[in-house]
Amino acid sequence: MAEPIHYTSFPGFDGTSLEDSFVLEIQAAPGRLNITLDLMIGWAHPSYRDPLEGEVACFRKAVIEFPAVRELAWTRQSSVRPAMDASGEQDWGGIDVLRQLGAVYQLEGNWGAIEVASQEPIVRIIGS
Repeated sequence: MAEPIHYTSFPGFDGTSLEDSFVLEIQAAPGRLNITLDLMIGWAHPSYRDPLEGEVACFRKAVIEFPAVRELAWTRQSSVRPAMDASGEQDWGGIDVLRQLGAVYQLEGNWGAIEVASQEPIVRIIGS
């Protein structure tokens, strides 16, 4: 069996911290999976900027896109209600696990567990 590959090895994910980020929305539809989040970015990431007033780190709104989804299973969809952040947005917690195991990507958080067979995920920063 293949060794799991941690998300920080994926192109575009270096310098990000999914565990310290905040999931705002998960959209699963035929052929795609998109996770919108306030992404914590470290100084080594090209989209880093100094933290805004009141922030302890750099957070940027982003989407993690899983393109060309062939198969998707979402289990343990939580009965936990989202928290409300300071701006009034719903927050489902972080992404505790994102790893590749063979042809499947595994994700886990308070919102449940997802296994998705897709092309390599893409992280896209929204806005400036």
